[in-house]
Amino acid sequence: MVNKMQLHSSIFSLIAFALCYVFIPVFGKVAWKYGLVTNITAHKIDKRQIPFLGGIAMFSVVFLLLIWAYQFFPHFEDKNQVLFFLLSAGCIVLFGLIDDVKELSPWAKLTGQFIAGGLAVILVTNTQVIYFNGFVNAGMSVFWIIIVANAFNLLDIMDGLSGSIALVNSLTFFIFGCLTGNCFVILVSVILAGVLIAFLRYNLPSAKVFMGDAGSQFLGFSQAVLAVSLSYASKGSEVGLVIPLVILSIPLFDMFFVILMRLKQKKSVLQKSNDHFVFRMLQDGMSKGVILTVMVLLTIITNIAALLIYCVSNKSGIIIFAVLMVALFLYGSRLSKVEINS
Repeated sequence: MVNKMQLHSSIFSLIAFALCYVFIPVFGKVAWKYGLVTNITAHKIDKRQIPFLGGIAMFSVVFLLLIWAYQFFPHFEDKNQVLFFLLSAGCIVLFGLIDDVKELSPWAKLTGQFIAGGLAVILVTNTQVIYFNGFVNAGMSVFWIIIVANAFNLLDIMDGLSGSIALVNSLTFFIFGCLTGNCFVILVSVILAGVLIAFLRYNLPSAKVFMGDAGSQFLGFSQAVLAVSLSYASKGSEVGLVIPLVILSIPLFDMFFVILMRLKQKKSVLQKSNDHFVFRMLQDGMSKGVILTVMVLLTIITNIAALLIYCVSNKSGIIIFAVLMVALFLYGSRLSKVEINS
């Protein structure tokens, strides 16, 4: 079954690309017709009005192709997992769309993420860390999904940024899916990759469409679910447990950087502000194009590091992880000294 899934993965990716490439302009016209465009606010870099239904277009393609795959592979052992993934993902997309149209309070948004995360953990997958019991694993999984969904939501502040990072991560999850024989991860990651390539055609500078909160939370949710659906560690290779953190280290580090900066300034962590890597890099004299390139290169490096950790011994993996974390900490420390406009 795994070999058949790998064989058909390029077909799914191409169809995902083609459908999304066609869907996005259609959804963009609908957005303009009904006034579903971004509001200009102080915390956003881009001051243009842009249609924000790109995320709905992406989810629509993922939905259609996963339903097709459900029918196409009659002996697919993870068929119910696919359906339940769509159910839980649909929940977070719905709350995200409501947030796009009528801004939700942080607690209402968190409630939607908790419901989606709970459904995913109960019906789709959750961590299986042998050192913890089922209740703790489930709780950690819900927390993980909420954290990663918010990390991608916070990261979506510049043309092409969140989508490019999600694309690199999706390709890495596809590789891990092939290495571990996980059909569910292979299928979802390859469809996401195709969808994201098409989306970036319209979202790279200068963007013609945004993914909105619906799209960014869907991407974060999907990345989190893919991460916990894989098995990275075995006896003697316990360092593999950090691999999901390494793959997603850039959005996670940006989120925790923002939280620390807000706490340092005695601001609410729920308050929107310009305390991001990207804003400080702009203030430091980098252009948007250079920033996007740097962030994508950092993501590629962290993803390569994750693959190396999977392949090497515990000791070597710990060294790779430690070097990576120290490098991110040092760069974050440098950026924290950059003065930004309030």
